[in-house]
Amino acid sequence: MNLKGHVGLTLLALSSLMYIFDFRSYNYLLMVLLATALSSLPDIDIRLELPHRKYTHNVFVALIVSIGFGYLTYILLHDFSLGFTPMFAAFILHIIGDLMTYKPFKPLAPFQRRASSFRLFRSSNKYVNNGLLILGILIFFIYAIYVFLGLRIGDIVTYIQRIIK
Repeated sequence: MNLKGHVGLTLLALSSLMYIFDFRSYNYLLMVLLATALSSLPDIDIRLELPHRKYTHNVFVALIVSIGFGYLTYILLHDFSLGFTPMFAAFILHIIGDLMTYKPFKPLAPFQRRASSFRLFRSSNKYVNNGLLILGILIFFIYAIYVFLGLRIGDIVTYIQRIIK
């Protein structure tokens, strides 16, 4: 999955969850945006010229990096969860996104050595990556409207119907 796919998947998953579970606050909206900005961090292995998906694409590294980022935000802002939660969500969603591609890797290393892949699509599939991005942006805007204006999807549909009539 490329950058567009990871950004879209993160926006789609987190905005949907926040909307469904009624997490309506600017802090949660900020966490969604922060997780989205961090969504391709596991691909730092490419820039560092390390074997792709070998060291940075597992739950153990996700936990360690997230604790470190949480500690940093705790020191700077006195809020551990503001750093930990978006970083961990970004890593886990990145791993889930890459699991859907053809290339197997070890998401549970070092605890499990078995490589996994759902083999649903190629990571370079532009239809999947662009589709996730478009859908993610759409769902994010629906969530943002809910946070800022308190409008649910039904309210928005009713409003649009009134305009059309």
